[in-house]
Amino acid sequence: MKILFVTNARLCNGAEEHLIDLSHSLIKAGVSVLFAIRENSPFADRLIKEQLPIANCFAAKGKKIRSVITLASIISSEQPDVVSVNREHNIYLSYLAATLSAPFCSKRPKLVMVFHTPTGRRYPILGRFDGILATSRFTANGFVNANPKLSGRISVIHYGIHLPSPPVESKSIPERKRRFFKNSTYPLIGMVGELWKNQAELIPITRILAKDFPTLTVAIVGGEEESSFSELKKHIVASGLEKHFALIPRVPRRVIPDIFYDFDLSVSTHRNEGFGIVHIESLAAGTPVVAYNAGGLVEILEKGGSILVDGGAENMAQAITVLLTNTDKKQHLAAEGRLIVESEFSIDIMSKRHLDYYHKVVDGSEI
Repeated sequence: MKILFVTNARLCNGAEEHLIDLSHSLIKAGVSVLFAIRENSPFADRLIKEQLPIANCFAAKGKKIRSVITLASIISSEQPDVVSVNREHNIYLSYLAATLSAPFCSKRPKLVMVFHTPTGRRYPILGRFDGILATSRFTANGFVNANPKLSGRISVIHYGIHLPSPPVESKSIPERKRRFFKNSTYPLIGMVGELWKNQAELIPITRILAKDFPTLTVAIVGGEEESSFSELKKHIVASGLEKHFALIPRVPRRVIPDIFYDFDLSVSTHRNEGFGIVHIESLAAGTPVVAYNAGGLVEILEKGGSILVDGGAENMAQAITVLLTNTDKKQHLAAEGRLIVESEFSIDIMSKRHLDYYHKVVDGSEI
């Protein structure tokens, strides 16, 4: 089987990390993969480093016709069994390219749309696709609400990760030596993710927590560079909380296990998360998660290893306080979270589900 992954992503965020992990696993299973991508992008650079095959497809802004023709050429020359479209912006473009390439293909490639984030948009053309995937029930429901006639066509496959080594004993020691945040003391809580995920709500939460935890550090990890934090930094300074925040631009993925080793808790203030790979990475590292009871992350965290919070900043601060002051409960959730990732969110489980799904699509048994 050959799968062509289509995405014009510029950066390498959660969805792109997922595609990298999935591709390596599919290759081990004997599947041939190719990425049709945006040329000269950070994501392209990452794929090259990962030694995954790429074909430059998406040109500069304003050159959509060229992109359609280029993608049609890639499809006709590569003859994939499946064209997996991974960004909404590429739905119509990919359909047109597949149609243009059809006379030059020995058999029509199956078209599959994969939704990584919730959408409220209507896409009637997806009725002509051979498969529709979502990475969570939450994301699937967002699509179905806008496309009710396609409700019976969508399947859900959650993300998975390569399991890091089990948490070491020192992880449970509050005053342990930190690996990344070397000068931080207890407690250190943090949120990893792009900076559009409502991190600003951590400011009123921190204002409440700082009263009981004067040595508290709240780490926000994400964004492209220091300048990404300019607005957030203004609000932090205005609140007089500078000493409680550590603002860290995006780090290489290999550093993530050290980040979560350092965190005493992970937090999330995002209420519209499609899934959230960082949350299973946190649980796998033995770091419990405190998050709002909303979005696709609930499908992970409701299973255990976490506290789900209804309400706002005061409720979130209260839930965080409960764990920071209850070592037994925190350690119980840490062990529980690790087991949940091992049993339900490993890369092996995820890749097998994808492989089974794509085989059904190719065989025509998946509508």
